[in-house]
Amino acid sequence: MKKNDNVQKNNNIHDNFFKSLFSVKENLADLLHGSLPKDVLQGLKIESMEYDPTEYVDQELAPYFKDISCNMLFGHTDIKVSLLYEHKSYPDKNIHLQLLRYILNVWENQVANKQKLTPVITMVFYHGKRKWNDSGFVQVPEVLKRFVPLFDYALFDTKDIEDHAIIRHFKRPSVKVAVWFMKRSDNLIGFIKNNPDLAREMFSQLKEIDQTIFQKIALYLYKVSGLEPDKIDEIMETISPQVKDAFAEAANELKYLGKKEVVVKMIAKGYSDNEISEITDIAIEDIQKIRTNNSH
Repeated sequence: MKKNDNVQKNNNIHDNFFKSLFSVKENLADLLHGSLPKDVLQGLKIESMEYDPTEYVDQELAPYFKDISCNMLFGHTDIKVSLLYEHKSYPDKNIHLQLLRYILNVWENQVANKQKLTPVITMVFYHGKRKWNDSGFVQVPEVLKRFVPLFDYALFDTKDIEDHAIIRHFKRPSVKVAVWFMKRSDNLIGFIKNNPDLAREMFSQLKEIDQTIFQKIALYLYKVSGLEPDKIDEIMETISPQVKDAFAEAANELKYLGKKEVVVKMIAKGYSDNEISEITDIAIEDIQKIRTNNSH
C-alpha cells in the first residue's frame, strides 16, 4: 500500500470515529461544555441544541476538516455551533481563511433556504503531533479593522490537556475515553501498556457507556493500533479480565465486519449463498440479509 493510501486510511479511521462519537447529542454537549470559553458558556443554552444534518465542508475544505453542526440559543439569539475536526497531522497557517470559507458556506446555505443569518461559533478539534501555531491576521491599524473580517474560534488541542485531567474535565465516560484515545492514537496500545493504573481508572466506567457507543470506541482502538486482536487481548488482560472481555467482544465484531466485506465482494462475483457460507463460516440467513441490504 502506498504512503498516501495509508495516510488516507488513517484519516478515514479518525474521521469516522470523530463523526460517530460526537454525532451523539449528549457527547457533543459534554465536549462543548468542557471546551468552549466560560463567557460563551454562560449565555449558551446547550439544552436547546438541535443537530443540523447539513455538511458545510465543501471540496476545498474536505482535505482539512470534518464537521458537525448544531443550532442552539445564546440567550434569546439563534446561533450555530460547528465542531470541526482538523484531520491533518499539522495545523495549517491559513486556518482563518478556511474557517471564513466555512462560515460563508453556512450563510450562503441560510440565504438559499430563506433563513435569517445567524452567528457561527466554530470550534476546532485538533489531535496532531505538532504544536498548534496560529499566526492569525497581520496587525491591522485600528481605523482599518472595520474593513477586515476579524474573528476568533475556539480550539481544543488534545496536547493541552493532561491524560489524568481528562478524567476530571469531562462528565461522560464515553467522551473521556474517546478524547484519551484520540490524544494517544499514534501509540495507543503502547501507552495503555505503559500506564496500567491510568488505564484502569479510565476503563473503570466502561459499564456506564452505551453498548453501541462502546462498540465504536473499541473498534477504533483495534483499527488505530494495527495489532492482531490476540496481542491486544494479552495487554488488556494486564489491566483487568473485565476490560479484556469487553474489548474482545468488539474484536469479534471487527472480524465479522471483515468477513462481511468479503461476503459483499463474493456476492458481486456471483458466488452462491452455500459457497460463501462454506468459505466464510457465516450463516446462510446472515448472507441472505447482506445480499438483500446490498441490493438496495
